[in-house]
Amino acid sequence: MHQIALPLDELRGGASSSLIITPSNATAFAGLGSAANWPKRCAILTGPARSGKSLMARYFSGQGGTVIDDAESNAAETLFNAWNRSQESEAPLLLISRWRTADWNIALPDLQSRLGAALLLEILPPDDEMIEQLLQKQLTDRGAAISIDALSFVKRRIERSYAAIEAFARAANAMALAENAPVNLTLVKRVLGV
Repeated sequence: MHQIALPLDELRGGASSSLIITPSNATAFAGLGSAANWPKRCAILTGPARSGKSLMARYFSGQGGTVIDDAESNAAETLFNAWNRSQESEAPLLLISRWRTADWNIALPDLQSRLGAALLLEILPPDDEMIEQLLQKQLTDRGAAISIDALSFVKRRIERSYAAIEAFARAANAMALAENAPVNLTLVKRVLGV
């Protein structure tokens, strides 16, 4: 029997949406749990693409907080009104962006000063532990497993970005399916081009 790789990269139906916590994101995650201590009841969660900001936001909104994703692309009035509602209701407001507020295009001085007072929660680039756990999770979610020696090899050589980890898992899974092969050292070397 021969397995054919289909041009789909959907995660399996039972894929885990759990958040992995390592030193890369532990401070930001801990900050979400202390919303009662946020200055002016507002925090801004920043981090690289694919770093888990949305998973953290879902966790936070499940705790009763208000979340605005891609905050930098919202109208100033929308953010200003959300800020005011947060102050009136005493409900914490979490703004999510890939960038710090200094890089947003905020023309409204009142909003700029309010956001400047917000707590900054920053997700850092992935550390070794994050790379290892995220690679295992993303391959497992796709129905594949990576050998220990292959994982160690990839961890030392992969670009330190969440997007690169996801792209590697996608490529390794596709190659393993196409060749009906395990995700082992030989395969990962070919994916990495070494």
